[in-house]
Amino acid sequence: MHSIGTAAVWAAVGVWVLLGVHASVTDLRHRTISRPFCWAAALAVSALLTAAAVAYDQPSHMLLVAAGVVPVLAAGEVLYRTKPDAIGYGDIRLVNAASILTAWWGPQWPWWALLAGTTLALPQAVTARTRHGPTAAIAWAPALTAGTALVVVAQLTAHGTTP
Repeated sequence: MHSIGTAAVWAAVGVWVLLGVHASVTDLRHRTISRPFCWAAALAVSALLTAAAVAYDQPSHMLLVAAGVVPVLAAGEVLYRTKPDAIGYGDIRLVNAASILTAWWGPQWPWWALLAGTTLALPQAVTARTRHGPTAAIAWAPALTAGTALVVVAQLTAHGTTP
């Protein structure tokens, strides 16, 4: 059963990679992130990680995943509602999907992925604001995707696919 769990986690990573590439390209080209693609990927990652937790005989692990995801969802919602010009809702959906994947390794990892992505976006954000003022728009998806990728690679290297 562990091989099924391993395959399910790798499939979830694959789905996330497809979402990250798609979101990055569309954000860079059109300054938009596909709502249906984000929700479909988030549902697929959730289903795959649930299958992995069952295969690893640890279905309660999904409660730990939820403990990592729910605060990020709530924080993203509050940020978007209080400062809608600061970040687009597509970026929030992308962060939510990333949080599902990274929370597999613990509730702290979605925050680390978000911190890494934000840090990677800072030079672009500062440059855009310097050139275009406070209303400058930047494509967050590539940096958020890269931050998530850094966390996922680090966790796969350190802990593998096991919960």
